[in-house]
Amino acid sequence: MIPIGIDRPNRRNPRVVPVLIGINIGVFLLMLVLHQISPLIPGSGYSEIELTVLRYSWVDPRHLLFWTLITSAFFHGGFMHLLGNMLALFVFGPPVEDRFGRLGFLCFYLAGAIGSALAHVAVDSVPAIGASGAIAAVTGAFLVLFPLTRVKVLMLLGFIGIFMIPAVWLIGLYIALDLFSQAFDTANGVANMAHIGGYAMGISVALILLWTRKLSREPYDLFTLLKNRNRRRAFQAAHRQIQSKPVFTGKSNPRSDELALARAAVTAAIAAGNMEQAADGYAKLNSEFADLPKATTLHRDAQYQLANHLYSTGQRRRAADAYAKLLEVYPHDSEREVISVLLARVRAHDLDDQPGAIEILNKLLQETVQPEIRALVEQELQQLKEQR
Repeated sequence: MIPIGIDRPNRRNPRVVPVLIGINIGVFLLMLVLHQISPLIPGSGYSEIELTVLRYSWVDPRHLLFWTLITSAFFHGGFMHLLGNMLALFVFGPPVEDRFGRLGFLCFYLAGAIGSALAHVAVDSVPAIGASGAIAAVTGAFLVLFPLTRVKVLMLLGFIGIFMIPAVWLIGLYIALDLFSQAFDTANGVANMAHIGGYAMGISVALILLWTRKLSREPYDLFTLLKNRNRRRAFQAAHRQIQSKPVFTGKSNPRSDELALARAAVTAAIAAGNMEQAADGYAKLNSEFADLPKATTLHRDAQYQLANHLYSTGQRRRAADAYAKLLEVYPHDSEREVISVLLARVRAHDLDDQPGAIEILNKLLQETVQPEIRALVEQELQQLKEQR
């Protein structure tokens, strides 16, 4: 299965990936020249000068030279070895460079080369060359950042055809094959542990960057998908708990009972994924219990999901109300800064309340310490000033 493309466009053209591919091809051509210009060593398949260069470039667990942790990633054992690695870098590299930034991607790629080489050194004694460990790190990061992106694959398994396969399945299969080979076929001539180390590093780095928000999250990265899945499970569990509670037949406050049932109906609709029904129920909840504004605010995750739905479907006035209530009831929410920016945008552009938007942004500018948020707030304030 040979990856030849993906169905995701990049926001900007890659610069580092073509340079890395060019260097790998250049080194391969240089080694072909060196193979021709000096005598071959009998029984080795290498020329004298070629073998000398390799000894100072490959990662050799028996005589480890620190620079070879990087240089080994730019040498290849043959044309097919080079072609396979460069195709994978060509397919998976640009989207990761697009998300990491050019300098960040270069540092990540070289760190992937070092990490995968160390993984090989830890379990093997045979010298190794090839970019596959560093590319495995890139592929692991791709799995986290774009798990649902479809990869165009050329199949050569008794038949020839092109198929579109979700990245999570294709890369998962690559990882499974390397794990199987490392466990049961260590004499296959492939540095499987270097691949495994690369995958582990790429997956870990991407998840940590998303978790710490050093890398902005997107709706379909693995971190957000898992987070939303856990939220849905929590909503469904709450819904089942509500349904399983026995009916209380003693004295109670009829209005409190009505409020609880109305909130439960909205939460149940969210848990079932019926956001339109949830939005209608939420509007009715706020209308009937307008004198109890805090009581109409849902559980944090439900309130946030509903507010995002209202915003994304163009119901900006209702979204602003939902966001404002969330911030009122949960003033220390982890998403408070992002929610505040969204609320300011709605007030400025949809509710024609520029002073209210500026007040929110100025308060946020005084409180936040995150450079990305400060830059975003300053940009929003500048746009509002230009519109006045």
